[in-house]
This record gives sequence, structure tokens and C-alpha cells, in this order.
Amino acid sequence: MTVPPYIVACFTCISIGWAADRMKTRGVWMIGCTLLAIVGLVMLVSSTNAHVKYVGTFFFASGIYPNVPQGVAWNGNNIGGSTKRGVGIAMHVGFGNLGGVLASFVYLTKDSPRFIPGHSILIGMLTMSVCCQIFMTIYLRRENARRDRVGKPLESYTSAEKHMEREKGDNASFFRYTV
Repeated sequence: MTVPPYIVACFTCISIGWAADRMKTRGVWMIGCTLLAIVGLVMLVSSTNAHVKYVGTFFFASGIYPNVPQGVAWNGNNIGGSTKRGVGIAMHVGFGNLGGVLASFVYLTKDSPRFIPGHSILIGMLTMSVCCQIFMTIYLRRENARRDRVGKPLESYTSAEKHMEREKGDNASFFRYTV
């Protein structure tokens, strides 16, 4: 019975990615997914009923897995310049993989089968993550609004003007962040 949560998470991942691309926004979707994952973990920690825990696993997987590609895309969308973007994405993936190292110290055999300390630490990490996602969404919206006030409308930039500023990356006057 381990496969169904992954199948649902796969469809959720594709659906969230499609919706985020269509709406040209990532932060709100990441916030929603993180909250869904927190709900799933709370269900895992707070219940001893196998059915409730199984549903919690669906929520957790459906909340966590879409945030992996969303986070990489959000990071890449908001870093201007190919070198800076490449380094930023590499750092994102590299530090993200450190979660496996953390898990080996947090999810201990002695805490089996409920893993309350591990799940609780993960709830705390996800809570910190959702706070950062909310902060970044608000900050990027305000920064885009500031750039709209000071600069000229995006449609009025010519290809030549964009070409002249391309080396400035995300500091270019025409650059707008994906929120």
C-alpha cells in the first residue's frame, strides 16, 4: 500500500506545476502545498488510527513532492543572468539534498513505529519554510510594484534596450520577479 500516495503525489505535482505556470505564480502554490504537508504530518503524529495515518501520508506526499520542482523553478525564475542562475540552482539542489543527511539523525529506529520526534522536527522545518515562502511572496510583489513605479512599462522596452542591460541580470530595469 505504499504506491498509492506516490501516484497521487505525482498527479498533484504535475497539476500544481501546470497551474503555477498558467497563472505565472509559484509562491502561493508552494505555501498551499507546504500547509497540506503540515496537515499530513500532524495527522501522522496525532493519531494512532491506521486509516487516519494513511490519509495523512497522502496529504504529506501531495504537499511535499510538488514543492521540489516548484522551488527549483521559482529560484531559477528569480535569478537573472545565466551564470548566477546556474550557481543558484546548483546551490538549491545541493542544500536540498542535505535533507537526507538530516533525516538519518532525526528518524531513529528507537522512535519506530510512530517517529514522533522526527515528524515533529519536520513540522517545525515546514513551518519555517512556509514563513519564508510567505515573506518571499510579499517581498517579491512589493519589489515588482516598486520597479513598476520607478521604471517605464515593460511593454515599452525595445529589444535593443533589453540587450544593453542583459548583463545586469535581475538588476536590469526590465526584470520582474515571479511571485
